[in-house]
Amino acid sequence: MAKKVLLFYAVLAPFIMIGSLYNLIDGVILQKNPTYRIGLFSLFGFVIMPLLLIVTYIKNKCEITGDRVRISKIDYLFSDYHFSIREKELAFKDRPLTSLLKKKYQVLVIQSKNTHEIVLEKDLDVFQKDIENIRNALPK
Repeated sequence: MAKKVLLFYAVLAPFIMIGSLYNLIDGVILQKNPTYRIGLFSLFGFVIMPLLLIVTYIKNKCEITGDRVRISKIDYLFSDYHFSIREKELAFKDRPLTSLLKKKYQVLVIQSKNTHEIVLEKDLDVFQKDIENIRNALPK
């Protein structure tokens, strides 16, 4: 559901992790750097960034099987819900950092068949090929 964000964080993570380890070793342990450069993120970025990557992956994992869609750990059965992908336009200030030049964004909408209530509306911050794969896997 957020493949571009995950890739963005994965590219930044090694630099932040190395920098935070450097700040921890050089600033705190060896006390070569002044203490004003020491903060929670600069000290523990080597822990926070991998956790951020893992949590982002788990929270946005989407599995489509023969009879259901599983997002995170919640199952949405094809027999109980209607699935659609809608397009929306976003103003420049509301666009995600990973796709600033793109005007139209897709949203996965899950609607209950009985009450016609929208149960979930999730942004699809993935590549166009992935959106086509999701469209093909969802029932029509």
